Amino acid sequence: MAYVGDIFEAAMGLMDELSAEGEAQTSDTAEYVLRTPAIINMLAGELKMLTGEREDWLPVESLDDTAPVADTSYALSALPYGLAANLLVDENPSAASFYQQRYEELRAYYLSRFRASVDDIERLYGGVEYGEFAAW
Repeated sequence: MAYVGDIFEAAMGLMDELSAEGEAQTSDTAEYVLRTPAIINMLAGELKMLTGEREDWLPVESLDDTAPVADTSYALSALPYGLAANLLVDENPSAASFYQQRYEELRAYYLSRFRASVDDIERLYGGVEYGEFAAW
């Protein structure tokens, strides 16, 4: 179980925004703190959509909330890159692009571990198979 604050601290470390004491929440990062919950909600919603998870979930409202993703490894490895990319998109587009690329790589690796759903194919046009209507 990871907290949004843990993801935020990791993102601040990536962005080189930690204070000299190693603190992530400072007066310099106050704007980032305010934007973080909305960005985490967006990233979590995207992941849930891509994995096909349809259960309702509560959006986060502060850094003290639990991250709305089931896998702690994903929360602490991929989400900091996604958060950093979204926080820096206006300030430093080249760094944001790097973080976005890394986030997409980690997300793709995470999603590749999911098994594909296999269902029977429904024949909507029954009788067309076996070349019965081949001569039009």
